[in-house]
Amino acid sequence: MGSDGHVASLFPNHSVLDENNEWVTFITDSPKPPPERITFTLPVINSASNVAIVVTGENKAEAAHLAIDDVGPDCIVVPARMVQPTKGKLVWFLDKPAASKLEGFQFSD
Repeated sequence: MGSDGHVASLFPNHSVLDENNEWVTFITDSPKPPPERITFTLPVINSASNVAIVVTGENKAEAAHLAIDDVGPDCIVVPARMVQPTKGKLVWFLDKPAASKLEGFQFSD
C-alpha cells in the first residue's frame, strides 16, 4: 500500500476505481511514477481467495489508519479500504511504524 492508500495501481479519486467490467485495466496519468501502468481492478482483487496487503514505514501510518480503522462516514475512503474480498480472506502485514496510528492495537516487543 502506498502512502496515499493506493493498492496495485488503484489510486485515490481515480476513474479506474469505478471499473467493473474488466479484469485488468490501464492508466496513463498515474500520480506516482511511472505515469503509465496496468492494474487488476477492484472486482478481480475482491474475488481472490486470499489477499495480502503489505505496509511498511511511518509515512504510511495515516493511510493505514484510514484503511483499517472505523473512521466514520465523513472521512475519505482510500482504495485500500475498498479491498474487501467477497468470499476470500484479507490479511494485513504492517511493521510497527506503519501501524503506529491504528486504534486499539497493542504490539509486543
